[in-house]
Amino acid sequence: MFENILNKDYYELLIGKFSENIEYNSAILPISRFNKINLSFLKKAINKKTGFNLFISIPRVYKTLMDELFSNIYLFVANQEFYENYINPDFRIDELVIRKTGKKNRKYKIGAITDKQFSLVEQKKESFKDLNGPATIYIDKNNMIKDFVPIKRGIKKRSLNNFFNLFASLNSLNVNEDYFPTKFAYVSIIIGTKKLFDNFRNVNIEGGNLWNSIPCHYINREGKEHDTLGISPLLYFAPSYRIAYQQIIQNQIKVSNIILFNAGFDELQQILNDQYQYNFKIAGVNSGIIENIVPQVNYWEWRKEEINIINLL
Repeated sequence: MFENILNKDYYELLIGKFSENIEYNSAILPISRFNKINLSFLKKAINKKTGFNLFISIPRVYKTLMDELFSNIYLFVANQEFYENYINPDFRIDELVIRKTGKKNRKYKIGAITDKQFSLVEQKKESFKDLNGPATIYIDKNNMIKDFVPIKRGIKKRSLNNFFNLFASLNSLNVNEDYFPTKFAYVSIIIGTKKLFDNFRNVNIEGGNLWNSIPCHYINREGKEHDTLGISPLLYFAPSYRIAYQQIIQNQIKVSNIILFNAGFDELQQILNDQYQYNFKIAGVNSGIIENIVPQVNYWEWRKEEINIINLL
């Protein structure tokens, strides 16, 4: 049996079909040929029209490959949500906004909206030096879309620039000219440990790191949310599906995908039950053997011998 499984011609064909001509994030985030194959599988699995449930199993001794794959999936799924949420901008009265470019990090509140222009009231603390009070500026609609983005709270300009630079590189956008969404109709949920989430701080990318360049809310076991940027999240990261369900899905936030990062597999039956109602895709990566195989999920279990062959080709 192993003679057929370990046929080099088969793995060369697998690399050629699923790796050689597929770039994904590799221009800005390194990825091995082995994980290009895995990322191509995941891309097919979470396709909105033709997707399917998929779990990939990798022996736990390949920790470096696992960490690389988690980082690339995190970036890939975030960019897919960014792309699919690239819809007409929506500004509302009393919403906080910030100018995309320039050195000054001034917050404004939208005071009024007409067919042609917006009035913005600068948000700052009162000062004896500023006897005229907060400034009001008037921006026409086209410049508003081009120059300003909605925010949830005060945000560091460096963090905002990390977000712009990353998604500009991924989508060939011009920060000075193009619209960048910061509110998202759909999100993806990742289930994994806090340690794994914090490790994204160590993955450098486009002048920042993976943690502080992607708008994501981490939800701890007490249900408290911590956001990485200060704008609405593309992704949510939670230690269990139960917490994600209580904090996100029950609050009627629309979810595209549930992605399991070496966690949440013990909650699979509940996730599958909820899939029928909420219509999200399910995918996961697990170290070692996945227990409790179910017919609603496709499985790809890598063997050590296969990975070694691919690494040598």
